Amino acid sequence: MIVFLFGFILLFITVLQAFTPKLLKQTEAFGVYVPEQYAKEQTIIAYKKRYTAVVLTLGIILLAVYIIWALTQSPTEETLSLFSIGVQFCILFIGLGYYFMMHVRVKRLKEEQGWTTGKKEVRVVDLQFQAKLQLIPRIVFIIPMIITVGLIIYTFMKYAQMPDMIPTHWGPSGQPDAFSEKTYFSVVSMPLILLVMQGMFLMMSEGMKFAGAKINPANKKTSVSQQLAFRKYSSWFALFMAITMTLMMGYFHLQTIHPEIGSAWVMFALPLVFLVLTFLAVGIYIVKVGQSGSRLKIEEDSPSLEDKIAVDDDKYWKGGIIYINKDDPSILVEKRFGIGWTLNFGRPLSWIVLFGPLILILVIAFSL
Repeated sequence: MIVFLFGFILLFITVLQAFTPKLLKQTEAFGVYVPEQYAKEQTIIAYKKRYTAVVLTLGIILLAVYIIWALTQSPTEETLSLFSIGVQFCILFIGLGYYFMMHVRVKRLKEEQGWTTGKKEVRVVDLQFQAKLQLIPRIVFIIPMIITVGLIIYTFMKYAQMPDMIPTHWGPSGQPDAFSEKTYFSVVSMPLILLVMQGMFLMMSEGMKFAGAKINPANKKTSVSQQLAFRKYSSWFALFMAITMTLMMGYFHLQTIHPEIGSAWVMFALPLVFLVLTFLAVGIYIVKVGQSGSRLKIEEDSPSLEDKIAVDDDKYWKGGIIYINKDDPSILVEKRFGIGWTLNFGRPLSWIVLFGPLILILVIAFSL
């Protein structure tokens, strides 16, 4: 069962990586801006097909080797988990390595064919864009955080009744395999981590309010509609993750206070259900929405293929993945390769947003 669970995760990662180029808007290819006039360049289409074929093939080969090894060698759960993580990183590195190869090729093609030469760069601004946003209200994200604070208070109330050793980790079988001595800090470590993660989802939703919209000057109406829908669905996805994570981690914590409500079967099944629901949500999100709402069916206006193009900001994208622009007030920016958002590392606040929660989680985890 565990072998096929890890196998499913590996397959999901492989398929997601392989088909990523097909989920992005046509004006971006392997982290490079492509003007509307060249969006259907045959060389770019060939590069995307080749990337999908190579990553998918190598990923499936690795997956097959992993399953054969796991079924024939009968490794322990710990060895299986470590090997599975190693294979996952291998698949990620394969996709990332081939991505950089394609990034260099598309960038060279852009320079050789002079896609931006002689074109007037235009930055389109919709002054009503913020008013049109349909994000989840802030209070909806705060409610799970209030519940978590209540759980922390309840834990302190029940402190005397809790066991002397608190489980802090559960193995694939659902049985606890790591414990920490009971202290006022250790008993609330899990709710504290949950609170930090809830805060991250809140910041993600709030950050989209102030993220600049990259509107395509050749297709303004469609671009605005897709951008608005992309933010709306991203906000709903963040809320879904916050709620499901609160339910799962809240139950884990409650069973340390009330062991009678816990069972090995539930502890095994709950993370599995959470994982399946997360994969389903991610799958629906990327297939229905795509990056920047590119897969949403919008009544398109007629593209204008004049000598006007969007502002070419390739210089701010390092490798097409890391965005550094100190003149851009946005903290969150849309990814160029992949689905979702990344940070503008040209703004000091972005470093706090990235490392602040990470440091808090590590401090809590290593203090146990």
